[in-house]
Amino acid sequence: MSNQLCFQCFQMKGDYAVCPHCGYEEGTEAAQAYQLAPGTVLRGRYIIGTSIGFGGFGITYKAFDTVLSVVVAIKEFYPAGLVNRGEGEIKVGVFSGEKEQDFKRQLARFLEEARNMAVFSKEKDIINVFDYFEENQTAYIIMEYVNAPLLKAKLKEKGRFEENEAIVYMKAILAALAKVHYHGIIHKDISPDNIFLTGADSVKIFDFGAAKFQGTETERNDAVVVKAGYTPPEQYRTKNEQGAFMDLYAAGAVFYEMVTGEKPMEAPDRSICDELKKPSAYGIAIEERIERVILKALALKPQLRFQTAEQFQKALESSAQVELPEETLKRQRLMKRLLAFGSLGATAVVAVVLLLSQTVFSGRGKIDVEQIAEDTVSIWLRTEEAENGAALVQTFLESVEKECPQLTVTAEAFAEDVYAQKVAEAAAAGTLPDVFCTDGIEAEAYCEELSKLLHTMRLSSYLYLEELADAGGVFALPAALQTGVVYRNEEKETDGTDAVELSLLKADAPDLGYASDEGVFAAFSDMESPVSKIAGDLSCMDAVRAVTTEAAPPTDFSVVPLLSDDAPIGVLKHFYGVNQNSSDNRKEAGMFLISLLLGDGMQSAAYMDNEAGIPLNRAVYEAYRETKMTTYLGFLKAYDPKDIKILEGDDVCQIIRNEIAGEEE
Repeated sequence: MSNQLCFQCFQMKGDYAVCPHCGYEEGTEAAQAYQLAPGTVLRGRYIIGTSIGFGGFGITYKAFDTVLSVVVAIKEFYPAGLVNRGEGEIKVGVFSGEKEQDFKRQLARFLEEARNMAVFSKEKDIINVFDYFEENQTAYIIMEYVNAPLLKAKLKEKGRFEENEAIVYMKAILAALAKVHYHGIIHKDISPDNIFLTGADSVKIFDFGAAKFQGTETERNDAVVVKAGYTPPEQYRTKNEQGAFMDLYAAGAVFYEMVTGEKPMEAPDRSICDELKKPSAYGIAIEERIERVILKALALKPQLRFQTAEQFQKALESSAQVELPEETLKRQRLMKRLLAFGSLGATAVVAVVLLLSQTVFSGRGKIDVEQIAEDTVSIWLRTEEAENGAALVQTFLESVEKECPQLTVTAEAFAEDVYAQKVAEAAAAGTLPDVFCTDGIEAEAYCEELSKLLHTMRLSSYLYLEELADAGGVFALPAALQTGVVYRNEEKETDGTDAVELSLLKADAPDLGYASDEGVFAAFSDMESPVSKIAGDLSCMDAVRAVTTEAAPPTDFSVVPLLSDDAPIGVLKHFYGVNQNSSDNRKEAGMFLISLLLGDGMQSAAYMDNEAGIPLNRAVYEAYRETKMTTYLGFLKAYDPKDIKILEGDDVCQIIRNEIAGEEE
């Protein structure tokens, strides 16, 4: 079939040497010697055609899926300087030593890009991913082929867009970004060469190679990805908090170029001497309201930009003028001076604050962040393992700096194996911090009642918090959910089911171990031991892997949910409270800090990259559901979180023991 098929347009050319449809000549070599030759077949179904793009990290080919009979785009991982491939060869050769390690790290990153994109496989404004796999000592992403011009090409052709046309496309770009950010992902590479114009008012964004989950540790350790003119200043540094506001700067830069025909000056140069020209300075006709929107999006300080794509969209649609960054700073300085002016009457101060807070702060609920006075607040964070602590503290402090800069926070993280004892000792000595995880003590005896915080938070944005609030008398809020599971040694368990009923576990007695028991993991992997199941929770996953799939020789295992009356069981974990002996200001600040623990950044950092728990933040949970629930955690996709039966207590193993013991009595 391949000699009948044109490798450029993928129409049937028959026996002609030159395609009558597009003029492609059969036998034409690849554009570069290291690229796959047209006609190469991947996975027995994808016929490689001509290359349509290549850069430092990969090559993109036009290809044909012989199973579905559709044209697709295939991105091949080919990092320059780390691999080579001779002309006509298929497999890549990987350099040895440090370059081999770098290749493996970047290959994992490439596959992460595929997973990030797969989340959006049904969206019309984001490139769809159909498949991804490893082959030829590298990896491939199979994507939809888009026969539409890039924004970059249109800008080159037109020079610039008329204001109304640019606004229409910007709204479409922001609608796509809103979906990306909803899943907790930062694109980090929004630019005209990553945006297809698919219609008069529609776009498709692509290339998630630089994308990251908000607040993750790797976000701070990976190489910095920048694109001159579009990259915000904080992206040039690896130690700054990263969030949706980064993509909104890049979107603002794209908007700037669409209306002016010029890229904005690079962010590092602006940071030294900001000489960014206003769009109107180019002599173009632009409404002042729209110019202000562009300049706000391009604010050097993240807190002065739009914080969400929805805010950006609303500003484009509203007739009201947004504040310029310098106007916001001026007003904030004025407010501080007025508040500090001792001779000003109390009533006048209140009036000024109320007037200004209409634009500075939303005023939602009962806790007003702007009214929290400068103070020093302490917090103890509980982490699954000691090595995760520093990254968790870093993420948390950056969130505080962004959301409530008047607070000085001292944060410490302690591993779970020492945390409960440390908190119990501090409670006995009267030295508890202002905010702490209540593992190991009775929250009601040491913590402030949290109704003020519950009235402030939008509880519908979190799992289970509305039910807790309805119950009343809340002295600590959970940060995660842990679910009960059974691990099975697949070599010992040959007829496993898709789930295990709690009431039936007692019948498995010599075959059953508990994750809280010393030595059970060794027995689980020992083929001479009868222990073929371990009851526990998802936090045991690393310990199970260590003695099975990571051991030599490896042993496969599976994970199935533990059910009670056909519903998965779970417990709420990591309850945080505010010290009842703290000052009123620190109590209010402490409640605000607890809300940050449930925010996007901290929930992603604490629960996205391990099995410490399932995040309660609904937006982060959706990202977790799409990206983490694969292979061993895939069973969770069958259950809505509201279906999980929440049990009293915080130790799944002990709950299982108690349930079984109760049934045996």
